[in-house]
Amino acid sequence: MEFITAGVKTLYRKYLTASIGSALALSVYSFVDTIAVGRSEGELGAAAMAVISPLYSFLTFFGILCGIGGSVLFSAARGEGKEEKARAYYTAALLAVGVTIGALWLALGLFHDPIFRFLGADGDILPKTMEYARWLIRFLPFAVLPTFLGAFLRNDGAPALALGAVIAGGCLNILGDWLLVFPLGMGMEGAALASVAGFVLQTLLMCGHFFRRGYGLRPVRPRRLGRALGQLLAAGVGSGLLDLGAVFTAVLMNNQIMRYGGPQALAVYGVIAAVSPLFQAVFGGVGQAVQPLASANCGAGRWDRVRAFWRLGLGTSLALGAAFTCLGELFPRAVTRLFISAAPETLALAPGVFRPYFLLFPALGVTVLSTYFLQATLQGRRAALLAVLRSFLTAGPLVLLLPLALGLPGVWLALPVSECLTAAAALRMAGGRPGGSLGGKFLDFPKKS
Repeated sequence: MEFITAGVKTLYRKYLTASIGSALALSVYSFVDTIAVGRSEGELGAAAMAVISPLYSFLTFFGILCGIGGSVLFSAARGEGKEEKARAYYTAALLAVGVTIGALWLALGLFHDPIFRFLGADGDILPKTMEYARWLIRFLPFAVLPTFLGAFLRNDGAPALALGAVIAGGCLNILGDWLLVFPLGMGMEGAALASVAGFVLQTLLMCGHFFRRGYGLRPVRPRRLGRALGQLLAAGVGSGLLDLGAVFTAVLMNNQIMRYGGPQALAVYGVIAAVSPLFQAVFGGVGQAVQPLASANCGAGRWDRVRAFWRLGLGTSLALGAAFTCLGELFPRAVTRLFISAAPETLALAPGVFRPYFLLFPALGVTVLSTYFLQATLQGRRAALLAVLRSFLTAGPLVLLLPLALGLPGVWLALPVSECLTAAAALRMAGGRPGGSLGGKFLDFPKKS
């Protein structure tokens, strides 16, 4: 099995390219939609997309919960040489994602208005939000399945197919946004249809993996289904909670921004709400590159290789985080103009929003990588604890409390402060402190065999 025998750096580069490419292409949906909507619908459209963004994170949460959770166990069982056990975990994950999609579909179909009001839609923003959301709800399974299938394809030795499918879907989305939003003048609905078309194409292409020779993703009769479901949910909950936590903090941010800044501030934050998930997805791509490699070597007891993959991922995440921070510090107005046709007073708000907020990205990279790594090495409880610490124990309280003392600037500073606190805990949990032995002590690992 190449995960255990091939060169560490060669494997890492191969999976990093595919994983980051997939993450970038998948994130293009909300990113490009926000540009198209902002340019065609103005500040009201950008504010509506800020409400839609948490829904994307919510759907991604369930795709990751079932996909990453199941694929971690799938890869670890393969590292042990237990193919039937690996397929049993895949079967359990397939059942879990099917039930989850059905429940989400029903809930959003019946209760969409109160859900979107809870996410921050109010007044004129709610009807504009529903123009987009109704199409996303109708085709909801296709918004969840690419994340789920991509996780398993990477663990079944097909990262290139996962990448190609996501790129094809992203290209169709971009073409559809241009055609439907501008020449055909369909506005929010056109952007939604473009995204739906991209999701459908991506899912169909990924399903082509099941017609390839030698693939391992074959359902089998599940044994101890309840136990298997509990294990995969425990394994996947950490990285899934990163996206669920993003929903929680986005809801608080949207409401606090409307309270302290109003619709113009929310329009600027709508730009960040499109850019930030893109950057988090890139960090997730680093984590998803490390995950199958670390999981297989964990199953095989190759702790030296596990440590090496951690060090490579950490260096990549820190470098990317620094680059993302520089973008926001240097070009806040230019990025805002790219997304929305904003009034001068709205553009004037951009530096005061971007510069404090964008300080969070190096720390975010450490947290996201650490969460995936803890899951990959079967430390699911620590991964979940880290995700809960990030969003619910630090970010949430700070978003509520800092504005009481600082006003609107406190809203923008809350998440950078939260991310720094969480990153310090993440380094302790996943690999010790940077420098020296970088990767340091693995708290639960046996010594190198």
